[in-house]
Amino acid sequence: MLVHGVESAGEQYAVRATALLREEFTRIAGVPADDALVIEPTFWAPVFEPGQEALSDRIGGRGTRRLAGILDGLAARASQGSTAALLAAASTAGLRWLPGLDDAHFPTLRWLIVHYLGDAVAYHSGRDGTGHYEHVQEILAGSLHELATKAGGDAPLAVLGHSLGSVVASDFLYDLQGVPTGTPLAPQAAAALGDTPLERGETFGWFYTLGSPLALWAQRHPGFGEPLAVPHPDFARRHPEQGGEWVNVYDPDDVIASPLRPLSERWSKAVSEDRRVDVGPWWLGWTPLAHPYYWNDRRVVTPIASQLAQAWHRL
Repeated sequence: MLVHGVESAGEQYAVRATALLREEFTRIAGVPADDALVIEPTFWAPVFEPGQEALSDRIGGRGTRRLAGILDGLAARASQGSTAALLAAASTAGLRWLPGLDDAHFPTLRWLIVHYLGDAVAYHSGRDGTGHYEHVQEILAGSLHELATKAGGDAPLAVLGHSLGSVVASDFLYDLQGVPTGTPLAPQAAAALGDTPLERGETFGWFYTLGSPLALWAQRHPGFGEPLAVPHPDFARRHPEQGGEWVNVYDPDDVIASPLRPLSERWSKAVSEDRRVDVGPWWLGWTPLAHPYYWNDRRVVTPIASQLAQAWHRL
C-alpha cells in the first residue's frame, strides 16, 4: 500500500513510483512483478480540498483558483519526480503580487501554506468534530480491503508512506492494532474492512517511512509516545518464514524528515534502521527541495524492492 504525502495533487501520484518499484522487483526477483505484487495507491488528499478552496477564496478572492490550478498541476508532476515542474513552481515563490488576487501577497507561498501546511493542520490525530481523521481512515481501510480482495486475505502486507502519508499510515495501523493508548478505529473505517488477517493488520510486516515528519508528531506525547509495532504482533504466527522491518528513509537536506531511532529507547527498538539517502538530482538534492523525490529515486526504491523480492521467494 502506497500512502502519499501533502505534495500530491492527483491520484496519478503513484504512476512513476509504481512503475519503478515493479521494474526493480522484476529485475531482482527474476519473476514479473505483475505475477507477484499487488500495489494499491491510497489517495486521501480530496478529504481536505473543499476546505482549502474555501479558505483560498476568502483570503485571496476567487482569482486564486486559476493560480491554484496551475500550481496543482505542477505539484502533480513534481510528485512523480519532474524536476522541471518543481523548479517552475519554486520560481514563482518570490512573486509578491499578481493581478486579480486582491491583497494576498506572495500568492505562491500562500498556496504552499494552505495546501501543504493546511493538510497537516486539518489532519488531526483524534476526534475533533470535523470528520477529517475518520474520513482519511475510511480511505485507507478501503485500500486495505482492495488489497485483500486482489491479493488474498492472508497476503503479507508492506506499507510505504511518504511525508505526511507516513503519519497517516502510522495512525491508521496503530488504531487498527487496537493499541490501548491509540484511538478506536473510526466506525466507517471498520465498516469498510472485511474479516481477513490482512484487513485486521495481522499480516503487516514491512513499513517504509520516506521523508517522514513522524518525529514532529511524536513530540506531542510524553517521552515521544509509543511507536507503531512493526511487524504486527501476530505477523510471526501468520508468516513464520518472514522477518519484517521498519526502515525510516531520510535525506539530511530534507528539513521535513529526520531520524526516528534517537527519539527514545522504544523508538530505537521499533525502527529497524534510519537509512540516510541522498535523493533527487545532485545539483538539487542538497537543498530542501529534495523532499518530493523519495519514491521516484532508485536509491530509495531498489533496497525496498530487494526486501520484497526476498520475502516473495520465502513464501
